[in-house]
Amino acid sequence: MRVFSTLLLALAVSNTAFAGPQSTIGGKPLETEMAHNVGVGWPSLFYEWWNNGKGKLDWALGGELVYGDWSAAYSDVAVGFAFNVPLRWHIHNRKHARSTTDVGLRFTPGAMVGGTERDIPPFGVQLDHRVTGGVRAELAIPVSIDVHERVSVVTGGAIPLTVMFAEGEDPWGIIPLLIRMGVEINASPKVAPFFLFELGPGIGVGSGGSDVDFAFRIWVGTAFWSVLGN
Repeated sequence: MRVFSTLLLALAVSNTAFAGPQSTIGGKPLETEMAHNVGVGWPSLFYEWWNNGKGKLDWALGGELVYGDWSAAYSDVAVGFAFNVPLRWHIHNRKHARSTTDVGLRFTPGAMVGGTERDIPPFGVQLDHRVTGGVRAELAIPVSIDVHERVSVVTGGAIPLTVMFAEGEDPWGIIPLLIRMGVEINASPKVAPFFLFELGPGIGVGSGGSDVDFAFRIWVGTAFWSVLGN
């Protein structure tokens, strides 16, 4: 992580303001009518089909193959499938002497269904081969900082508010407070690989109790567009 931070600082110091790669995980608006986003990591493998909407809105349809903490904490599943509808509004742009900053507002409603064989602390829920599911309303402030014509740093925050359900058990709520750290790289005119790491405290509430645990999500992947040459 220290090497990664040092590299980004060196890029920022050594360059004047740039327009970096097109963004699907940061705060920049889409520059094309359509883009595809694929990533793998923890807790899922995902695909998103992004579209340029009206005004400052971009929207997407997405699916996840889930095999971990769907909302970063207290939502561990053995295997499941989720459907998401990310919506992103571009709310701020500012050019600095050595970088350009874009800020967005992202809202992602979604639902998941799957199964688990694991305990869900702190509520004493012993889940043994039971059906589990959940609904999520994720709020995020994605920030893109173009530090080079080919490199954009991604930061900001995310709160994947979630209510989980399990067969024969009371629902429980999850409130993770995540800081985002990542990078997008313009590898070619139509391809932009990315890395995204989110971490912070995760608050679990249910069964008359509450607890706080470490929450995180991490993905590597790529965005690509104009696959038909348009």
